[in-house]
Amino acid sequence: MLIILSLMPVIPQTSQSNHDSSTNGRHALPLAPGQDPNGAHVAFNATRVQFDLYTQQSASTIGGTPTWFDGNFTDTQSGTPVQGTGFNVTIPSNTLASQNITWTKVNIPHGNVSSTTYLRFDWRGNLGNGTKASYFVYNETSKPPVFSSTKVNQTTINGGPPSITTGSPPVGCTPTDECFDVSRFIGFNLTLTFHFNSTSSGEGLSVRVSNIAVVAADATPINSLTHSMRLDPTDPTHARVIHNANQTLSYYANVTYHEPNTVSTNLTHKWTQMVITYYYPNSYTGISISQNGTPIFPLSSPAAPMAEGNCPASFLCTDSHFIALNMTSGVTQAKIIITANSVNAEAEVRTTLGGVATGSWGPGDLLQVKVNLRQGVNVTGLNIVSANKTGVVRLTQTFTNIKKGISLENFTSPLPQDTSLLGLWTVNSTFISGYDYGYNSTSFTLEQLGVTGFTYSGSNQRLTAGGTLTYASNTSPAPNVNGYVFAVDSGSGAAPLSTPSVTSGTGIYISNITLLNGVFTSGAQLIMMFTLVNPTTTAMKANNLTIDHEWVSGVSHGSNATIAVPSGADTFTLQPDYVYRLNATFTPGGIQIIVTGTGNSVSAMLPPGNPPVTSLRQHAGLFRITVNSSPVSGSSPCVPACKNSSESPAYAYILVNPPVPGRLLASGNFTSTPTGAYSTIISSGKILGAGKLTFVSLGRDQNGLAITVQGKSTQESTILQSMIDKIPTATQNQPLTLILHLTSNSTIIDMSITIGLNVEGSGVVQNQTGILIPHGTSKDVSFNFNAPPKVGVYSLTFFSPDYGAPLTTGTLQVSVLQSSLQVIIPAIIGLAAAIVILLFFLFRKKPETVPESPAKDKSAGGKPTKPNPGTSTSKSLT
Repeated sequence: MLIILSLMPVIPQTSQSNHDSSTNGRHALPLAPGQDPNGAHVAFNATRVQFDLYTQQSASTIGGTPTWFDGNFTDTQSGTPVQGTGFNVTIPSNTLASQNITWTKVNIPHGNVSSTTYLRFDWRGNLGNGTKASYFVYNETSKPPVFSSTKVNQTTINGGPPSITTGSPPVGCTPTDECFDVSRFIGFNLTLTFHFNSTSSGEGLSVRVSNIAVVAADATPINSLTHSMRLDPTDPTHARVIHNANQTLSYYANVTYHEPNTVSTNLTHKWTQMVITYYYPNSYTGISISQNGTPIFPLSSPAAPMAEGNCPASFLCTDSHFIALNMTSGVTQAKIIITANSVNAEAEVRTTLGGVATGSWGPGDLLQVKVNLRQGVNVTGLNIVSANKTGVVRLTQTFTNIKKGISLENFTSPLPQDTSLLGLWTVNSTFISGYDYGYNSTSFTLEQLGVTGFTYSGSNQRLTAGGTLTYASNTSPAPNVNGYVFAVDSGSGAAPLSTPSVTSGTGIYISNITLLNGVFTSGAQLIMMFTLVNPTTTAMKANNLTIDHEWVSGVSHGSNATIAVPSGADTFTLQPDYVYRLNATFTPGGIQIIVTGTGNSVSAMLPPGNPPVTSLRQHAGLFRITVNSSPVSGSSPCVPACKNSSESPAYAYILVNPPVPGRLLASGNFTSTPTGAYSTIISSGKILGAGKLTFVSLGRDQNGLAITVQGKSTQESTILQSMIDKIPTATQNQPLTLILHLTSNSTIIDMSITIGLNVEGSGVVQNQTGILIPHGTSKDVSFNFNAPPKVGVYSLTFFSPDYGAPLTTGTLQVSVLQSSLQVIIPAIIGLAAAIVILLFFLFRKKPETVPESPAKDKSAGGKPTKPNPGTSTSKSLT
């Protein structure tokens, strides 16, 4: 199998251990013009072919004379075709005829280069009814043929398939050749005969036979020992690559081998053709071959190769050329040197952003290089790209599996954040495959756009922030920079940031868009939620959604896609509104979006647009979502359809020192003045409650250069310290006054807030608006309300819609009596009880003594006297 012709994507030995890698440091330059990378050894190959041609000179004919012609072989001395290597037999229709062409002694010798000897020829043509064409190969004509084929009646002969697949150009076995392994007949002669017949009513035939040969050929090609590639040092344009390869061959036309059926007798044969066939890619030109120091190709006129041309695909060739040189005299060791030219594979290299040419880059950016390869052999290779400043490699990366055409190659390590390296940089790009080599270069400017003198002041309701934008290389101002100032709670987890809810009376509309993580960095997704609302009771269908990225509000830059609405809510009949989730992943080639609804998910790729938006450079932006809707049936209130759109809050994609995890609180947009000054007003009122309030300015100048250096500012805390005094127990519906003590931790920002008091079971019992707390001061706020009408324990919550979290909480106990009475009444009851007991002992009646009456005692006759019911008979215990 011809390895060169299979063109396996062999990686040069010096690069086989390389993988996609990125390094950032100082080291020697990579391959550059004049250096000599190794190529694949299979780029240049050779096969040895020995064969005997059977021509008109040794043929015999019976029944007619065929028309002989010149075949595919060239007399190497005269440069003219070898004569009589093929014949045509034509029998007209309605002609009774029979013709035979025979070679009675087809010698089958042994080869020097292979143990297999084969017989091959080509035949093809057309037969009409009443005609027949046959060939027969006999060992002895008195025995049945060892190989044969017969075609009759209305047949097209296309040749093949061969019974053996072997050999190589110019006498290999292709799918349309007749090829037979005759190795078992080595040392014998065979007979080859062709028969052509037609009846008197036959419709005629025309058959062509050519290139009859007995062949021995290398089973596998001989690869070159070395192969090097270099740019031509004499070419100032670096457009030409020089290839050098060497091989070692040995070959002989004479062969001696054992005669069959004998003990020690040998046979000797000299092959009439001893051919070396050289192979190389079609894209190579200027081929030069020398043997042992003597040039053997190109040949001086009139001499010519025996055969040359594109290698047939049947020999496993792909985009390859061959040259067959007649080397009839033998040589023990031939040192072959082959030189060739090819085109510099690197047609062009440019620095781009999203494929758009970009000559300005900033520290922290991820460099992108657009490479246009015109390699001759379309196999994968390595592309080594380095970014150099002052002759030293500062950044380099090797990209694998690079092929012909345009490719965008994205660095994974950022440009260094070192102001001493600002200025003009050089990018060198070197392509290496086993067959092609290329080099090209370009340049870009490294500049740093930064903020100086950043300040902010005001309150959370109206905060003014700004500074001055300058270029670090020369401190010149940066005018017309569009951007945003973001207020971020650094270190805090992500939190939602929503647009105000809106309504629309015509068609399905987007009521709000919420960013779940408005500040993020490379490797993370931007996640947002939006709600589609049908404002009518009419069944409506959301036909599609258009997702459009914007740098500034209302201005599209071509980064958009229209997608179907995820299934599950198309007619809005089950409910009037549905919530959707949009995940946006920023890539070097644009934005990958996935929109998920109640049913399936729909994905799309937003192109980078122009100016491009990619993951390679930090930036700020927003999304506009447009819904196209129409009634399920009936006429539409809109012509031709209803369209409603809404913009998301601005997001912050930060690569240089990103404050993540972080909570996006608010933002304001700006455009810098001719002096570079910019300012914005942040009036969302959502910056309270931040433990580490950080301001980030993001924007891009007219060349696409991003702000990467932030102005130094004091990190703020907008947390309010809140507390209340001890809450007394109250009676039902008792009027109460609670004092909320507030202290601001901020050093710059004043706080203007609304605070409400929520009582469990009663809701909001009082709102205090316009409470102003200057930075670094304290304030007491009174809240008056009535206790709940029922006895129980109630939770109290002080809250602010501006703060985003409860300020403080407490517990209120409601009883029948006030707490002070609950202490006094038991004491009074105890004292009263003591007095009652004392009075009882002081004023109770003492027992009376009844005097005895003698008369009555006598009259009673000694009977006892009945006691008085009003007296007690008990004795005093005192």
